[in-house]
Amino acid sequence: MEEIKQWYLHCLLERRGNQEASMMSFVKGIRSMEKYCRDCYGEKVNLSSDDFVEIMVVDGCFIIELFRKYITDFTAGKCATKVFPERDDPVFDTSWMIATLLYDLLLLENQIPWRVLDCLFKLTRENDEIEETSLSQLTLNYFEFYTLGRYPKKIEETGSKHLLDFIRRCLLGGTKEDSTNNHPNSDWAPIPSVTELLQAGVKFRRTDDSMLNITFENGVMKIPPIVVNENGESLFRNLIVYEQCEASVYECKITSYAVVLDNLINTSSDVDILVQKGILFTHLSKEDIASFFNKLYNNTIPGHFSYKELTDKVNEHYHRRFNRWKTILARDYFNNPWSTLAFAGALLGLGLTFMQTLYAILAYKAPKSDEGYHYP
Repeated sequence: MEEIKQWYLHCLLERRGNQEASMMSFVKGIRSMEKYCRDCYGEKVNLSSDDFVEIMVVDGCFIIELFRKYITDFTAGKCATKVFPERDDPVFDTSWMIATLLYDLLLLENQIPWRVLDCLFKLTRENDEIEETSLSQLTLNYFEFYTLGRYPKKIEETGSKHLLDFIRRCLLGGTKEDSTNNHPNSDWAPIPSVTELLQAGVKFRRTDDSMLNITFENGVMKIPPIVVNENGESLFRNLIVYEQCEASVYECKITSYAVVLDNLINTSSDVDILVQKGILFTHLSKEDIASFFNKLYNNTIPGHFSYKELTDKVNEHYHRRFNRWKTILARDYFNNPWSTLAFAGALLGLGLTFMQTLYAILAYKAPKSDEGYHYP
């Protein structure tokens, strides 16, 4: 990858013409924010100033060049950017490389500050790029088919810390963190699985809403659809770890979402039901998906659980015996016309028997006792 990064940097500089002047502008721009960049990392970066700035420049230019080549190669006509991949480009000529980079760029330990990308993006902007093209748009175009099928909503770039943080904010719909309610909800209870809830009469419906907006009203749970591809586990895990480690994250919304999905999915039968309802799409086996969700948030605690109201409603519905009896009655006696007629006939027969017994009791008259007869 280091050779490919250097090659991409060379292609970028060669396209700009004055390579030395361009490189100097890159170095100058990143060096001006060196202290900020070093402070972004949890551990001390034991590199000299020149080595640190070089890494930021090389990695940042590679990412931006990759995004530009990708949008030209895969979404031709959407953008005026014309940075075509070379014929011998190892990234676009190797079938597994794009998928590998999608994993790597969203690993928490691989992040570089968004401010670095933004600086280099502006310094390397082509004259023929339309004004609407932005770093956020390039980023979304690159990741749009690999973020749980949600086509993340474009948000303002201001406030993003790095690529993983940007994708998380897009999946959340750009909502702000609620720093006023940072006390953990520790009194929430897990909810039963999909098959168990079906036995209590719960219905599952797909809704075209934002990914995290799971609702439960009148026995109906509405869940927006998600697509779990090969990178789904990696993306989920890195988002969860980021929420656990980032001090500025007050509401662990992705972690809470993972908790709810883990509760709902225990077996392949649960997966099968959600697939049939159009809520879950996947190319993986049902057993693999069930196993994935069952260990998704191991050893993590959502500091602020976002679905307490939902879980309270679901558990209240589930523990009502009447809901189970009603479901059993509908399943065993009203699932087809013949069983309905048989049940109605049984009720009619029982009613007639009761009426006959009642009339027999009312018609019965006790004999009068003989006068003057004394029982011993």
